[in-house]
Amino acid sequence: MQYRDVLRLPTFRRLWLGQAVSQLGDSFYFVIFMFMVQKITGSAAMVGFVGAAETLPYLLLSLYGGVLADRLDRRRIMLSSDLVSGGVLLAFGLLVFATSGTPPIWTLFVVPLLLSVARVFFMPAKNAAIPAVVPPESLTLANSLSSATQNFMPMIALSLSATVLAVLYDRSRGTFFGLAVMLDALSFFVSAGFLFRLPSIIPDRDKATELHPWTDLKEGIQYVRGRHTLSLQISLNAIFALCVSPFFVVYVAANEQWFGGHPNTLAWFEFSFCAGLVLSSILVGRLKIRHVGQGFIWGLGFVGVFVIAMGVSTHFWIFLFWNFACGVSIPFADIPIATWRAMTVPDRYQGRVNSLQFMVQSGSQPIGMSLGGMLEQRLGLSMVFYLMGIGMLLACLAGLFDREFRSLKLPDLAGITPLGTQEIAPES
Repeated sequence: MQYRDVLRLPTFRRLWLGQAVSQLGDSFYFVIFMFMVQKITGSAAMVGFVGAAETLPYLLLSLYGGVLADRLDRRRIMLSSDLVSGGVLLAFGLLVFATSGTPPIWTLFVVPLLLSVARVFFMPAKNAAIPAVVPPESLTLANSLSSATQNFMPMIALSLSATVLAVLYDRSRGTFFGLAVMLDALSFFVSAGFLFRLPSIIPDRDKATELHPWTDLKEGIQYVRGRHTLSLQISLNAIFALCVSPFFVVYVAANEQWFGGHPNTLAWFEFSFCAGLVLSSILVGRLKIRHVGQGFIWGLGFVGVFVIAMGVSTHFWIFLFWNFACGVSIPFADIPIATWRAMTVPDRYQGRVNSLQFMVQSGSQPIGMSLGGMLEQRLGLSMVFYLMGIGMLLACLAGLFDREFRSLKLPDLAGITPLGTQEIAPES
């Protein structure tokens, strides 16, 4: 099966198109929002604190989001999330225009916090929906296409940020910031339009509504604890997230200290990383890696090495090369292990397993982002790169020393129940 065959599945195609449009807007917003925080506050530490505030809802609400994704119509959850996100950004964009690009500092905390509250329900529903609408033999291609799209759309947005919007920034900072926020708001509304055309995607659990949500939550945690390789993979992801979460903080600091502090330079950092992710995601989808444990270990291990190299690379093009190499390495770790989870976790647990992973990862991120900003000011930029890389390598060693995890393989398709054949409610 080829990528075009996966896109011929109507439900997956609409889900994919909604993701593509939303990701395009998000890429404008995220890079420019953090750039705006730095310019308004003049503090790398404040960039870290704002990023930490953005991740808090994932720590507090992720598990409940997973419970809902395993109880309610996943399509309705995603649609509601997009509409709320678009509304929040529309209001913030109007405020940015009204204040000429200098909104009150408190809004820099509140807006990402509100967006995260909405998105924390979207992510487990979306990830649980993919194996429900795609047959098992197509899951690797579907996951790689989703990953490639998630990073290809930022490349388009960042290219525009580095060219057209950079010119606009020189002429009017308020228009530059406001337009970026408005584009993201529009992307959520367009994404909602695609999701509105999806059929209902009901979890495969006849008695889900008869259980108390707390019972559902405990059942999901017990399921993960009962699978050693799954719980270890989630734990290693948490450690890796702790080490990688200061990345955008050090991006902003490197841009200011080493490369002139212009928005187009910051956009090229993200562009090079996303380019590596896109090319590698397409390749991994075709390779169909079966040894997912080794792919996870070595893929993230190479990221650690390349991050350390970035700490001594004050030349722009060398810095971009190592950044690109990090992007190339990550899909070799992420896509095969995501396919393994989709194949081996029953549909009734998909939402809770995905949300638990997001919660554990996101719980690490506020710590990492806050520490990243403070350590950069106290120890220097290069030292933060070294600490990030060493931490990633230690996480990979933990996986390498676990025999069961490093031997992990994709199961044979003959032994897998086709999750994609479950009943999906007809379109309304």
